[in-house]
Amino acid sequence: MNKDWPFTDATNTAAFVSRYVLEGEPICRVYHDWDDGAWQFHPDRDPEQPDIRIVCLEHVYELDPSIGELHDLPYGWKAERCNPHAPWTRSRHHPYPVFEENGFYLDDATAYSKFCNIPDAKDRESLQAGQSVKLIFRFADEWSERRGNDSENMWVELIEVNNDYGDYRGRLLNQPLLHSAINKGDELWFHPTHVFAIAD
Repeated sequence: MNKDWPFTDATNTAAFVSRYVLEGEPICRVYHDWDDGAWQFHPDRDPEQPDIRIVCLEHVYELDPSIGELHDLPYGWKAERCNPHAPWTRSRHHPYPVFEENGFYLDDATAYSKFCNIPDAKDRESLQAGQSVKLIFRFADEWSERRGNDSENMWVELIEVNNDYGDYRGRLLNQPLLHSAINKGDELWFHPTHVFAIAD
């Protein structure tokens, strides 16, 4: 693939594709899975397990270069269109806060692992009700330029473990200093990748 490859994922990244796409139907639904970052590409019909194939992301791009417009689709988001000539419409496909709906979102704590000692994955994925964790709340659009005062690190008490999806429900223990989109005592869902620190 040439230098115009739009994705940060490698060209040989495995992607899940409906056989109907491989048989010529246009891609109308794209999912960027929250838990593992996998890509899914489907036509305008609900996928069934026997119809799923695994191919290289490069092959999907060769079938339909318009998916390159979705190179920055975040984990846990989906994009849909009614036909191959219509624009993509993006929306979240997860229970976690997003700026458009909630006025904030939770930063991916693993992105800070090069600069900070965050808990390892095993600890982040085995939390129990009653524990407290620190999350990074960003009070700005997901794609906006970062500024020094648009984030606050705050503690959340874990009140429910969702074993089916491996995520958590918690209650905010702090009152934000600079922002009003969420208040002390409010509840929210979060994922192990959001956990920046675990209280002793």
